[in-house]
Amino acid sequence: MVDPYKVREAMLRDFGVVIPSELPRYNVAPSQLVPIIRSDDSGGLAAENMRWGLIPFWDKSEKPKIAPINARSEDAFSKPMFRQSLQQRRALFPCDGFFEWQAHEVGPKTPFHIRMSSAAPFVIAGIYEAATTVRPEATCALLTTAPNELMEPIHRRMPVILGPETARRWVRPGAMTQDEMAAFCRPFPAMEMVACRISTLVNNVRNDGPEVLGEID
Repeated sequence: MVDPYKVREAMLRDFGVVIPSELPRYNVAPSQLVPIIRSDDSGGLAAENMRWGLIPFWDKSEKPKIAPINARSEDAFSKPMFRQSLQQRRALFPCDGFFEWQAHEVGPKTPFHIRMSSAAPFVIAGIYEAATTVRPEATCALLTTAPNELMEPIHRRMPVILGPETARRWVRPGAMTQDEMAAFCRPFPAMEMVACRISTLVNNVRNDGPEVLGEID
């Protein structure tokens, strides 16, 4: 979820950027435009909308066959699809919550809305590819890591969530070693997060209103 008013205020305070989002988004889906923070040519930070689903720089086709929305942090350092982006184009996904689905042996998956216990906005570590003549929009993917104690019963992965100071170091230009990356990609403390069961309205991307976040006991 992205509440532009609350998230914009937090990103301006923490990173000095104004995210380009005007309307609240309650159900952001892959292939849609999302606000992203990255380093700019002067070494500062900038924000822009990017297409969620990373298309690697070497894919020159007009209709790419793959556009992953996330990358396993444990593997990204060595995978050709992510390796250059990780070293040269690191980014941040601003948001104030995310969704995950809990699988069961029988029956449909149960959706959850996960956020900070304080309800404060936060950022997720990501990578991006710049726009090209074939694709006029930059593309991006977020990084995942092992689950913390809150997430483990829900899903085997979770986003790499970063605090403001760590996030600024993440997007700082320059190469990164595998050990340095591993230090960034630890599970966020479970005690600072909450997970709320919500209805299956979230399963349809056309549902993009506040009712998506309605909690179920």
